[in-house]
Amino acid sequence: MSEALLTSYEELPYESKPLYPTHPDCLATMATLMGMKPAPVGNCRVLELGCATGGNLIPMALTLPGSQFVGIDLSPKQIATGQETVDALRLKNIELRPLSILDMDDSFGQFDYIACHGVYSWVPAAVQDKILDICKRNLAPEGVAYISYNTFPGWHLRAVVREMMGYHGQRFTEPQLRVQQARAFLDFLVQSVPNPESTYHRLLKEEADVLRPAADTYVFHEHLEDANYPVYFWQFMERASAKGLQYLGEAWYHMRLSNLPKEVQNTLCDLSDDLLQLEQYLDFLHNRKFRRTILCHDNVKLNRTPPPQSIMNFYLTGMARPVAQQPDVDSTATEKFTVHDGTTATTNEPMVKAALMALLEAWPKSVPFAALWSSVQSRLPNTAQKFPRFQEVGAFVLAEAILRCYLSNLAALHVHPPQFTLQPGELPLASPLARLQAASTSPITTLRHGLVVPGELDRIVLRYLDGSRNRAQLVETLTDLGQRKAFTLEFDGKVIEEREKIREFLSDGIDACLTRLARIALLIS
Repeated sequence: MSEALLTSYEELPYESKPLYPTHPDCLATMATLMGMKPAPVGNCRVLELGCATGGNLIPMALTLPGSQFVGIDLSPKQIATGQETVDALRLKNIELRPLSILDMDDSFGQFDYIACHGVYSWVPAAVQDKILDICKRNLAPEGVAYISYNTFPGWHLRAVVREMMGYHGQRFTEPQLRVQQARAFLDFLVQSVPNPESTYHRLLKEEADVLRPAADTYVFHEHLEDANYPVYFWQFMERASAKGLQYLGEAWYHMRLSNLPKEVQNTLCDLSDDLLQLEQYLDFLHNRKFRRTILCHDNVKLNRTPPPQSIMNFYLTGMARPVAQQPDVDSTATEKFTVHDGTTATTNEPMVKAALMALLEAWPKSVPFAALWSSVQSRLPNTAQKFPRFQEVGAFVLAEAILRCYLSNLAALHVHPPQFTLQPGELPLASPLARLQAASTSPITTLRHGLVVPGELDRIVLRYLDGSRNRAQLVETLTDLGQRKAFTLEFDGKVIEEREKIREFLSDGIDACLTRLARIALLIS
């Protein structure tokens, strides 16, 4: 990696945050589904290449104390920042090292899970080759490797915008100023294109809409760095295959052939000689821009048609909610469901509708298959009455439906579901990492390996949930803080200043606050 690239990451560090698609649970789930026997998530070795400040790796180490974690990054500044968090949390199962990927060798040993997110497309060919080499040489026999990368054809269109932003930004040397100027220039283009009905205007506007809420670090390293090398899926797999690695699947955003019209399915199958070709044609069809590809050794035998009974060993988490307030579950009426990213799916299958509703009601907790089957049965009395063998074969039908939901991104499967509590308990206890992060204004990492942004009062309460205070003691501690104006409380637009009124306000709201923190997976039992 060039000195200039290292300097840019030192001056404007890449946003380091939890990424569930890289989590051992996510990787082990796909591997298990495909017939592999990956290492137990609670007792494994994990390597992250390009770990930045450890925002992804540190939460794993905290919630999986029986596993070992190693992160490397070229930036000493980012590693030092991550080490401060490791030290504050007194973690003994994680090692962060300032090291070039090119200097990684066999002395590190083998890992059950290797993750490399946001690196491959942004480094020269020699480093790309080394990443794949590490995924071969340092991967355990039943190990799983994750690599994300930008893909064509989608990036052909994005590159047009990137090149224009880069041209304008090159005159500014300070990274933050380059980002500001590039954003302003893109907005200028969107507003000034002579023909607002043109394809060109639509391209500019779509990219501007994507970048507007994005962090400055993302805009800089994605659009203003010199290094950004997208590839076609077939090119990436050609390189991976040359290293003795095979395609396992995608960690997130699975593309299903069966979601397409029948004539489209038939044509794609006629065009494709194997799975890799089919995946590439699907990329062409969807104009895919980004992949999170999972690899394993090419001598591992995979089963790409998992039997329904295998699904019965997983836990499930719902990711979709119905559009209708009261969906008709126990019939063949069509209902629409939406996912948080805005995608939608429709189904008239009672089993699918009942399962999605049961998972929604259980959210954010994960549900074992047996419990889901019991809930589905209770929701479908009419369906059970119409089909005499419902009790006998229903569980298998449900398992097949759940597999389709997983591949359609409507539900998540787990071999090691996230652990947290929805019951605050007598002495509420929050995640140590969440308590540490609550002292700043940054987003907070949940025990579901995601991010949340709590309100001001919730953030303050979170800092004091160390398991040593009951509700009355919490109220007194917070009342003292409020009286010292460490935070302000308002009611009907007026600031509450009197001690007794502060205490009364907090007493009335503490249970609701604790419930909110529990519902966003920040509390442990």
